Amino acid sequence: PTALAFGFGGRLYVTEQGGTMRVWRDGALLPEPFVTLPVADDGEQGLLGVAIDPDYATTRWIYLFYTSREGGGLARNRLVRVTADASHDRMQPGSLVVLAELPPMSDETQKHNGGAMHFGPDGKLYLATGDLTLFTIAQALDNPFGKILRFNRNGTIPADNPFYDQTTGINRA
Repeated sequence: PTALAFGFGGRLYVTEQGGTMRVWRDGALLPEPFVTLPVADDGEQGLLGVAIDPDYATTRWIYLFYTSREGGGLARNRLVRVTADASHDRMQPGSLVVLAELPPMSDETQKHNGGAMHFGPDGKLYLATGDLTLFTIAQALDNPFGKILRFNRNGTIPADNPFYDQTTGINRA
C-alpha cells in the first residue's frame, strides 16, 4: 500500500504501488479492486496518492496520483479524477479524467515521486510532488517537482496561487 483515504460509508480506499486501488468495507477487503491503472512502478513510482472530494456525496469523485508510461517514452506523474459507481466500491467505467500531467522524468529518477494529497479548508486540492532525488529543483520555479501544488477540484490552477504570475503552465500550480 502507498496511500489510504477514508470515504463514503466508512470505506477505506487503499492504493497499491502496482496500480490497484482496493476498498476495505465492513471489516473486510473487497475481492474486486475499485480500479486498476496502467502504471510504471519502477523504483518509487506507481499509484502513489488518493484523496476524496469534499463533496463526494454529490460528485462521487476520487482523485488519484500515479506514474504513467502511456504512449511510450519516459514516465510522467499524472493527477486524475475518477467517479465511483453507485455501489461506491468500483470506478464508474469511462469516468477517468486527466487533470494534470507533470513533465517527463529521466529513467534515472525513479525515486522521490511524492503523491500525498489532501483537500485544504479552502476547498483546494494540495498535492505533494517529490524532488526526484534532484534536491536543487525544489527551489526552482521552472518545474513542478519538489513542491506542494494547489489545484481547483476541476484540475484548473487557482489564480491566487503564490507564484501564478511568475511562471507558466503546470508550474503555476
